Amino acid sequence: MATDPLAAATGRERRSVGIELRHLRYFVGLAEELHFGRAAARLYISQPGLSQAVARLEQELGVTLLTRTHRQVELTEAGAELLRRARNLLADHDETLRHVRSIGRGATGVVRVGVALLAESIVAPVLKTFGDEHEGIVLDTSLTLSERLLEQLREGRLDVAVVHQVPALTTVDDLCWEPLRQGRLAVLVSADGDLARREDVTLRELCERTFLVNSRSLAPSAYEGLKLACREFGGFDARVMESAIVWSTASTADPVRDGDAVAVVPEDAALFMRLPGIAAVPLQPPPLYVIAVAWRRAETAVQVRRLLDYLRAHRDGHAWTAS
Repeated sequence: MATDPLAAATGRERRSVGIELRHLRYFVGLAEELHFGRAAARLYISQPGLSQAVARLEQELGVTLLTRTHRQVELTEAGAELLRRARNLLADHDETLRHVRSIGRGATGVVRVGVALLAESIVAPVLKTFGDEHEGIVLDTSLTLSERLLEQLREGRLDVAVVHQVPALTTVDDLCWEPLRQGRLAVLVSADGDLARREDVTLRELCERTFLVNSRSLAPSAYEGLKLACREFGGFDARVMESAIVWSTASTADPVRDGDAVAVVPEDAALFMRLPGIAAVPLQPPPLYVIAVAWRRAETAVQVRRLLDYLRAHRDGHAWTAS
C-alpha cells in the first residue's frame, strides 16, 4: 500500500514528540528559497545549523522532505504538502499571538454596554467616538430600563452600564459606580398648553399636573424617585399616570401630546427627542438629573477599563458633573 504523503508529513503514521515551530520556520524558509546559502542568510542561521534543523524535522516525521544535490534542492511530495500546511500553521500561530497580546493590552475585544432609556442621546456620541478611536474594540450596546441594566450587569450579561442614578444603584455591593453626567431636567408638555410658552418652570408649579411615568413594576426606582423629588423639592405628592408600555418615544407620548399629563426627562434628551406636538420646558433646579456609569467590582478586562477611563476623561474634560 502506498504511503499517504499528507499523513506522513503531518506525523500520523509515526508519532512525533520533538517538532518545534522554529524547525518548521527553517524548513519553510529553505523550501521557499530552495538554496541553503540564501535560506541561511534569510533566517539568520548558519548553513550547518539549517541542515541539522531540517534533518531533525525529517527524522521526527519519518519522511524525506528534500532531495539535495550539489546543484539544486527540490521538494519531495511530502515536503510540498508540509510547506503548504506549515505556512498555514505558522500564520495561525503568529495571528493567535498577536490577537492574544492585543487583547491583553486592551486594544481588541468586545465590551457589552447597556444604556438606560432617555440617556442614549447623552452618551451615544461619546461611545461612537470611542469606537472610532479604538477600532479593535467592538461595543455591543443594548438599551433598556436602568433596573434591568443593573440586573444584567450583576449577572455578567453586561460589562458596563450607563444608568440613571436610581436608589438601587447604592444598595448593590458587588458593583462599582460613579457619576458620569448631571444637568438640568425638562418637563415635556403639550405644545398647545399654557406651559409651552414658558421659558422655564419650577417643580412646585406642576403640583396640579399628572406625571406620565413608566410602570412601577417595570421601573420602581424611577417611579419612587419622581415621587420623592416632588415631595422634597415641590412640596406635594405627585399624581402619576403609569404607562402601559415603556415610555420613551413618540408612540408612547400621546397623554403628553393631548394635555393629559406631563413628563420629566433630562433636558439633553428632551432637546434630542423633539417629539411632534410636544414642547420641552426647562425645569428650574433643583432637582438635577444624574447619569452614572457602573461596572462589576471584580472586573479585570483591560478593554473594559479602557472604556471606563475614556468615559471619565470625557466627563472631566467637558465638565459633565460641574453643575
